[in-house]
Amino acid sequence: MPASLLDALLAGDRRRIRGLAEYRIPDEFPGDAVGLIRLRREQIAVDPLVAPWLLRAIVRREDLAMVGYVNFHGPPGVNDTMSAGALELGWTVFPAERRRGYATETANALMDWANREHRIKRFVSSTTADNAASLRVHAKLGFVRTGEIVDGEIIFALDR
Repeated sequence: MPASLLDALLAGDRRRIRGLAEYRIPDEFPGDAVGLIRLRREQIAVDPLVAPWLLRAIVRREDLAMVGYVNFHGPPGVNDTMSAGALELGWTVFPAERRRGYATETANALMDWANREHRIKRFVSSTTADNAASLRVHAKLGFVRTGEIVDGEIIFALDR
């Protein structure tokens, strides 16, 4: 999501959003993700080169509808475990779109991109113990628990 789209989302300018996005963004977005949008926009303002590592829409191919979003928490080395060269991955699929494999497919594609384009081999992710869906996605992707807990979330790692 380019800075101009993040700006339109923060301003709530639906007409501009429709003009900037090549996919359909639900009217209720960003909703409770507005803080994340604001944070990612601030990160890009400080360093525009971090944009490829940040927020991306998860878009369903069949109808070009946004069904969620995914991002790294920043460039390599910016992660909860402070692992040099590792990327931390996070995803959200909108409630009505869950249990269709979107998170697993998108996380795989994003990690493949990072490996292919930047030779990243270590990935970190986290979730809460009560988030059964996210725990299943972590397992499907091959993430393993590190034994660490940060801000109440279980930390997982994956070497590819």
